Amino acid sequence: MTFKPESSTPLAIALGRAHERFAQTGQDLKDFDIQISERTRENGEDENGENTIGIAFVAKLEPGKKGLGNANRLGRSVLYIASKTSGEILREAGSR
Repeated sequence: MTFKPESSTPLAIALGRAHERFAQTGQDLKDFDIQISERTRENGEDENGENTIGIAFVAKLEPGKKGLGNANRLGRSVLYIASKTSGEILREAGSR
């Protein structure tokens, strides 16, 4: 994924805010992979039609286990959707 230089500040703000919210879940960051995606009008925008950034904290699998990332005891994945222009977290979605 490539972000234009003018969007690097909102991305840094969004990462910081997503990390703060994730820390409030009480889960251990070492048990997660972080995935960042640029969400365009085709696959995700906010209420105002603005393109967004997806920041996902994806639970890793337990050693020796197969399946989905949430099919384990290491944690619960969380996706934060942030504004690409301000870095504000617009919404979040957890998985079970």
